[in-house]
Amino acid sequence: MTPKLHRLALRLCFTLLILLIGNLLLSLWQQRASINLAIAKGQQLYMSTDGQPAEELANLNTAESSLIFVNALPLSLAEARPWSELGCTANNCAHATYFDRASGGTVNQIISLPDNAVLAEWHDVLARPAGSSFVAEEAIRIAANDPTVTAVLGDIGAGDPAMIPMSAWLADGDCHEDWCVDLTFHSPSGDGRIFHVFVNMSQQTVARAFYTRARPDLDVAMPTSQRAAFTDGCHEQDGWNVCWEMTAHDGVLFRDAAYNDTTIFTSVKIPQIEAWYPSWPGGYRDEIGFSATVPPFGDTIVNELEDGFEVRQLFTEFTRWPNCICCYRYEQIIRFFADGSFEPRFVSYGPGCDDLSIYRPFWRIDVDLGGPEDDQVWLWQETEWAEVETEQELFPFVDDLGPDGFKLATGSGDLLYRWTMLPTDPLGLDEARFFILKENEMEGEQPLSPGPGDTFQPPRQWLNNEAVFGEDIVLWYVPLLKTKKTEPIWCMPDPEPGINQCEAILRVEITDELPQPSAEELAEMQATATPAPTDTAVTPAPSPTPRPVQGSTVEEILLNAGCTSCHAIGPLGEAHKVGPDLSAIGYQATGRIPDVSAAEYIRQSIVEPNYALAPACPNGPCLPNIMPQDYSQRLTAEQVELIVDYLLKLDGTQPAGDFAVIGEEDTAVFPKGSSAAKGNSGIVPGVNTSSVSVQLIMIGVVFLLTLFLLWKRPYDEE
Repeated sequence: MTPKLHRLALRLCFTLLILLIGNLLLSLWQQRASINLAIAKGQQLYMSTDGQPAEELANLNTAESSLIFVNALPLSLAEARPWSELGCTANNCAHATYFDRASGGTVNQIISLPDNAVLAEWHDVLARPAGSSFVAEEAIRIAANDPTVTAVLGDIGAGDPAMIPMSAWLADGDCHEDWCVDLTFHSPSGDGRIFHVFVNMSQQTVARAFYTRARPDLDVAMPTSQRAAFTDGCHEQDGWNVCWEMTAHDGVLFRDAAYNDTTIFTSVKIPQIEAWYPSWPGGYRDEIGFSATVPPFGDTIVNELEDGFEVRQLFTEFTRWPNCICCYRYEQIIRFFADGSFEPRFVSYGPGCDDLSIYRPFWRIDVDLGGPEDDQVWLWQETEWAEVETEQELFPFVDDLGPDGFKLATGSGDLLYRWTMLPTDPLGLDEARFFILKENEMEGEQPLSPGPGDTFQPPRQWLNNEAVFGEDIVLWYVPLLKTKKTEPIWCMPDPEPGINQCEAILRVEITDELPQPSAEELAEMQATATPAPTDTAVTPAPSPTPRPVQGSTVEEILLNAGCTSCHAIGPLGEAHKVGPDLSAIGYQATGRIPDVSAAEYIRQSIVEPNYALAPACPNGPCLPNIMPQDYSQRLTAEQVELIVDYLLKLDGTQPAGDFAVIGEEDTAVFPKGSSAAKGNSGIVPGVNTSSVSVQLIMIGVVFLLTLFLLWKRPYDEE
């Protein structure tokens, strides 16, 4: 190489090196700007509340690197009672929450706002805090550095968030025990789906990413524009005197309820709401309150009833409801009747994030009939009312009822109440869990963070076999509101206002005595009782008369049976979130079990799901009892054969098609460390974090070439 050509190559290398370094710096700056924009969007979704002390307390006592500040919120009058002797009253003390990444759970502090002094502190190892604007920043930064996320969203700052970061769990991974947050984005391809990013805050990684279905907008009028509001107050009518106040994340706290000047309950609240989706499998730890994931909208309303009154509060995420995906709308209600009875009610309007879901509001009821001491409690057991001596968890709560349809009774002195869950589900699937606990300090009276998903903690961790009869007791009531995919329309995730909301009603009726049925009445009750399942039952139905799956075509049957919520099924499935991909089951089933034909294998797997579990599922080994066990009762023989014939034709070569009812495209699932499932589409190319690595490699190559040219300079020829 001549000296002149050498100098030219060297200048070119220097120029290219400068350009590459400049482009890298520009890319990093743009990426940082994109992340900051995404953080701003995520934080903007949180509704700010005047007077919140979070900003000034965000850095208080966080010297330990393992603590993550979550939030700090003022205490209401009733919430401040446990620390009243320390000077706490309404709004002059705050509850600060930190997540302890090292040991798990939360660190809680009660802080005096006038001087920022810590008055009390406790560690709750089971708590998994809700999302907050402070948590959103770290969660979005983690997501922005994950190649799976950037492959779909590209520029994360351009992403359109669907709802605020939610505390969530997955039943089949680390997010079952770890603290995880779900970030949700509208699909950038514009197909209406929602892209979920589960961020494991404990491990600082993205645990999983997947889509949920799209839904067409309903032809309904937009709701009247609402404002984030609530009205604390008291009401006196029909012998009742009751007060209420909005909490940060325990809903409306009803307090100091008295009937004819006799105390009935000290407090009633809803510390958490679980939204459970079997097709993920997992869900959200929802909360309601002025700083919760689902905030109050509209004033607290007092309505006149024919024989009493009700106090009700609406909580909703969006004012676009019902034309939104992954948004929640709840109502918390208590009705008070002139005879002294009352009814806690909970309404869920949906639409939620997926089909086939279960909502679980956790009611905590501090019963104090005539005062906190000497509460008595009885349970109907087969033929008589029996004293409940120690703490109990009752499940099922709707079976084996007493002569007048009641399950439980509480009393003190001359006061006596009977408790039951009123049936509201036309399919007969009403159910609830009920806990009878002794009242102890720091077992629910304080502001509560939700526990691990699908564990009923709290309150299950406080079951210690303590005596309850004659003690101060607390009741927890957790109804299970189940969505349906079959007719009649009821509690569906695609709502039509006023038609299909889920409602759970706890009837608490005042009575003079607990009637003991006669021998004839007992014989009649035992004759009509639901028979206990036998040991030989393989696929017990969820109710005595399982609802048949509607549909005459294979498409209708698969949709109405919920198959497409868990499986990818050729051009029909939009899931592959839980169940194995069935797009090639036609040839995969052949020879899977020796001497069993493909048709028989598929048929048995439908009517007896635990017959032979598939080798692998999207999120790990396939687990038993995940698939519904009652299809042998709900599907006709003709419907089963239609499904079998269709699945036998699937060999993995069918192109993905459109199925308007469940979304325009298949839904992809990306378990951490693997690629998209076969046949899935909808991935939008974008800027990947690997581009930084490519640029660094190019810079390294040019730099080495430059060094080589500097070292290998030719001698000047004379």
